[in-house]
Amino acid sequence: MYEKLEATLHDTFWEAEGAGIELSLLEKFLDSHSGTSLELGCGSGRLMLPLLEKGYLIEGLDNSADMLELFRQHAPPQEPVIHHGDIREFQTGATYSAITIPAFTLQLLPYADLPAILANIRRHLHPDGGLYITLFIPWAEITGDLEEGEEFLDHETYYPDGRCARCHTRFQIRRISQQLLREHRYELCSKDGKVIETSNSTHDLTWLWPREVCKLLTDSGFSIQKMIGDFKIDEPFDEDSQMVTLFAQRVEELD
Repeated sequence: MYEKLEATLHDTFWEAEGAGIELSLLEKFLDSHSGTSLELGCGSGRLMLPLLEKGYLIEGLDNSADMLELFRQHAPPQEPVIHHGDIREFQTGATYSAITIPAFTLQLLPYADLPAILANIRRHLHPDGGLYITLFIPWAEITGDLEEGEEFLDHETYYPDGRCARCHTRFQIRRISQQLLREHRYELCSKDGKVIETSNSTHDLTWLWPREVCKLLTDSGFSIQKMIGDFKIDEPFDEDSQMVTLFAQRVEELD
């Protein structure tokens, strides 16, 4: 996952959506947890590098060697600490003031593994450490606005030199188990429209309803501090939000 052309185009498509809207939420969260934090699923540093530039102390972890290589290419001369490891069983040998899992990364992991993952995260946090998670609910697929099994153009963006990057997607949805299986076909085209590079990938995502993820967190030793819908931090949380961000905190003792 996130290898070859998919890794290269990942940030290109995010940047085409506009400025990093999630950055302001991450800053708000990290301002409440001074000290070194850890970003799980840091990838090529799309979110982590701007935070480092602003003076936040952050380490990163990702399981994609290709994404971490892209990270190193963009890192400052004093390269930050990054770990090549699996979120499901990482061990950094340190504890942190906060751990962040932005950009829906948690949904790429099997639901059955989440309690053990959260327990491991809790062990890597200071007693009052914070946990930041952003998830999404695929309303377009759930409601049928997108047709299951039919390929559609998911992303398209152009480079200044005229080259074009595209991602075509086809999905299957399993509503009972809350799974979304996506097949992606990535293309990089020359300015005259000729495909010069392609790659394919498959993502198996699990979505969680807001009340469901809150129970999962509280059962794992966290208290919910704030819920934010669609990155609108100053508005009341809307249950119909597509993007769900949670600020949580490690509780001292489990019942």
